[in-house]
Amino acid sequence: MIRRPPRSTLFPSRRSSDLEPWAKVGEFADNLVAELQRETIVGHKLFGKEVVALAQRIDSDEVLYRLSDGSGVAVVHLTWIGEPEQSSEWPDTKIFPSLESWVQQGMMVDHREYIGAV
Repeated sequence: MIRRPPRSTLFPSRRSSDLEPWAKVGEFADNLVAELQRETIVGHKLFGKEVVALAQRIDSDEVLYRLSDGSGVAVVHLTWIGEPEQSSEWPDTKIFPSLESWVQQGMMVDHREYIGAV
């Protein structure tokens, strides 16, 4: 069973909770976890790790996952092939040490680029 965190723990503040191009995943969280599990192979950063899908970009195939062991969050560019990748380099994954660091170094940067403020 995949547990979803309470709404208040998804993002550190209301101000940053829904900045485009990121949106909370809602009812499709389990599908996003299942696709990640299908795509990863031995040697991938997230192979065999328990994760919870938190958010998804509306303009790409990137998904934000919380690592259940508390070691941070990961942004993963899913390939949607529905089967294991041929290389442990895919799906492309960037790990952040905390949700707060992702908000500052990931989501805020993505938002500025998305609205053309960079």
